Amino acid sequence: MIKITSALSLVIFMTFVNITGALRIFRNNDEISREQIPKMEGLRDLFRAGNNDLVYIEGSRTYDTLRYGDSDGQLPFNVTFTDRLANNWKIVINSQSDDVTLVIPTGTQMFWFGGDASRTRTGSDAQTSWAQVQFTYQPGSWWKAAGVRISFNGYKEANAGEWSVDTARWNEILDLAKKGVEITGAVMDQVAQGAAIYASGGAGGAAGEE
Repeated sequence: MIKITSALSLVIFMTFVNITGALRIFRNNDEISREQIPKMEGLRDLFRAGNNDLVYIEGSRTYDTLRYGDSDGQLPFNVTFTDRLANNWKIVINSQSDDVTLVIPTGTQMFWFGGDASRTRTGSDAQTSWAQVQFTYQPGSWWKAAGVRISFNGYKEANAGEWSVDTARWNEILDLAKKGVEITGAVMDQVAQGAAIYASGGAGGAAGEE
């Protein structure tokens, strides 16, 4: 009886955590785990295998905060945005300890939705083609509601004329990561093959670049 009670308690606890305390990430309406997100070093390794690299743009670091006064600063907080290669993302901050970092293709500006304002804009250098973005809980004060702090670091491609990531390749990278494949230079051939499939209209096709 004790074992059954303990197991039941564990199930109830885990269900509660999943509903109220766990950060959630969605790409094109599909939920993914943070382990299924390509990491910066993995992407850089992939670029380097193609005689290219991602280089941090000095002075590109910026901070923005989405405030949620319309909901009295009460969790959860949703942040939505679209990357440069047309993937739609949603980050759900469910607790004050939630913290997640993404690497996304971007351009000179990104728009974040979800706070009280219609949208929040982050501008970056004209060379920016990628960004490492961190989302964390931002406490409120007596005159400001709690919200989500967005830390943005811009990156450029070292050799613009060399191997790069287009829409099809980015979709393939994300799909491989979702399957648990570690993104490194060793998966270059898989990415190239996947891009060819997308370009030929397989796997549902790919969205065009903006």
